[in-house]
Amino acid sequence: MNKNILKGKKIGITAIDLEQAEHRGIAAVTKSLIALLCKYGAEVYLITGIGPKRISYSKRRNLNKNLFNEIFISDLLKMLQKGSNYREDFKKDFKYRIDLGIKLLKVIFTILIRNFNFKYKVLTLSEDHKSINVFDTRLDYVNNIKGFIYSPEIFSICRLKSMRLILNTPKLNIKKNDLDLIITSCPLSLKGNNKSTKIIQLIHDAIPIQVWSHPESPITFYNRLKDAHKYSSCIYVSKQSKKIVRGILNLEIDNKDSNDIFYPLPSLTLKNLQDSFCIPSIRSIDKPFILFNSSIVERKRVEKTINYFKKSNLIDRNFVLCIAGKIHKSKYSKLIKKICKENKNIMLLDYVTEIEKVWLFLNSSLLISTSSTEGFGVPILDALAINLPTVATNIPTYKEIKSFLPSNNLELLEINEEKKWLEQLNNIKLFDFQKDDNKKERIDFFQEFLEKFEEINLNKIKSYLNN
Repeated sequence: MNKNILKGKKIGITAIDLEQAEHRGIAAVTKSLIALLCKYGAEVYLITGIGPKRISYSKRRNLNKNLFNEIFISDLLKMLQKGSNYREDFKKDFKYRIDLGIKLLKVIFTILIRNFNFKYKVLTLSEDHKSINVFDTRLDYVNNIKGFIYSPEIFSICRLKSMRLILNTPKLNIKKNDLDLIITSCPLSLKGNNKSTKIIQLIHDAIPIQVWSHPESPITFYNRLKDAHKYSSCIYVSKQSKKIVRGILNLEIDNKDSNDIFYPLPSLTLKNLQDSFCIPSIRSIDKPFILFNSSIVERKRVEKTINYFKKSNLIDRNFVLCIAGKIHKSKYSKLIKKICKENKNIMLLDYVTEIEKVWLFLNSSLLISTSSTEGFGVPILDALAINLPTVATNIPTYKEIKSFLPSNNLELLEINEEKKWLEQLNNIKLFDFQKDDNKKERIDFFQEFLEKFEEINLNKIKSYLNN
């Protein structure tokens, strides 16, 4: 495919999920989208509300423009590397609440004067910024971006609208000569106008409404979905997500229109796979293993995975279960830790780095997912992309992923069919990750898979750019 198909196009992507301390599914989707757009010639700008930390408001006006930009970009990269956990900070830190309140009052006052139009500033990244500010693989995506669009506290203001604490919907009217298209990585209470850059909103799921334990308020999230559909064009990560979300919003569901389905790309990258190829081991893993890759939350049904592993013959065959995912400070995470306690064949790895995650996929004998619901399921796609055998629950989004290839190693089972789960686990073929040829086969498979998958999504992006 023509590598310059998007050359000359400037595309903005919201960075709200990349600003979080924990990079979950939406962050993986955002990173892979950035990589795709850059690979085919687009200039990608991250839209962020993070301001400079080392320059007070009173000093900003008097600073040389170039000095201001240098400090600003350095601070921004540092904050993206660190990430924030705003929900926990808001609950626990009184000073954080006060500082945030003062900041938001200033921004609200400014935005009221401007008739709810966000101000924005374009910041361009240089190669010096990328080489001087050395970070780990969490920020690999920075190599694929041209710069930032800074709009003070944009996501906090959008959230206030979603909570209906402000009446008007904030407007991001970016000039068309600054950006050709804006893609939000998740639904936001935000709009543009006919004269400004077109906004399309990426919709992942309705899980904050459907799952009682999700930290997001279901009403607030409903308002986000409602505003996104009211003011923007929307695209969905799966047919199932489209069906559920539009059903909740009482909107017509046109199954003939497939242009609004934008399947996420694998979160694995060729570079990280090649780098992982040379790493003999991580976290002292020296035995064959099966992998569970997801945050430790109830809807992932991690206890089912553990139970099936314990009842299978895998422990007798010297296999290890590696559970890679954030262990939260919750009752459910405590339960999982208790279940795994004193079992030497279960490794609770907690949050893993990007390169560690890729190593786990490349070297695993099997991926297992006992999730009860997903908007899409990037780990399943990652496994499919390298031909890693996978056993997972028979949920609609996984069925969609299974249809991507006529023949694949994805086996779908009903969650409580214990006999069939054990049969699958007992018949796993050991993947010898000491043999380079085995890993090379997976990397070669990935290259071929990715090319076909990219073309589908690029054609859809082009259609929005041409409208």
